[in-house]
Amino acid sequence: MSWISLFLFGTAIGVLSGLLGIGGGVLLVPGLVLLFGFSQTEAQGTSLAVLIPPIGIFAALIYFQHGFIRLPVVAYIAMGFVVGAYLGALCVPFVPTTVLRPAFGVLMLYLGFVFVFDPSGNRGRVALPAGIAAILSGIVARILGRRYGPKPILEPPREGHEYHI
Repeated sequence: MSWISLFLFGTAIGVLSGLLGIGGGVLLVPGLVLLFGFSQTEAQGTSLAVLIPPIGIFAALIYFQHGFIRLPVVAYIAMGFVVGAYLGALCVPFVPTTVLRPAFGVLMLYLGFVFVFDPSGNRGRVALPAGIAAILSGIVARILGRRYGPKPILEPPREGHEYHI
């Protein structure tokens, strides 16, 4: 686990966080577990230490006291996260909401499928089916959203129109 890979990971999480407006912990915790082999508690503690020191400092201290935080990892990811969040936020005005919302939903579905269907830690076999399931779920949600989503708003009555009930 090199500082460069941790920095790049933090940058990628920062870009997605800045772009999609999500808390990086949603991606940081699964990424540390799946990509870097952290335990769940180490990933959670590291996420707290990286993302929310002013808010979560007390929770992070408890994790630190139990040995669930790797301080060098926190520093490298935080540096990358700052850079990435800035870059992601710069992209937001150029990406339409119709792209951001489904991207966020599909990403969350994918992560959910990976965590639910991979309790043994066998990452390779679950990635493709989880990705396919997330994409298919996104497509179904899009279709259902068009069919059952909000109806167009009718124009208000104007002078000269007759309405019959």
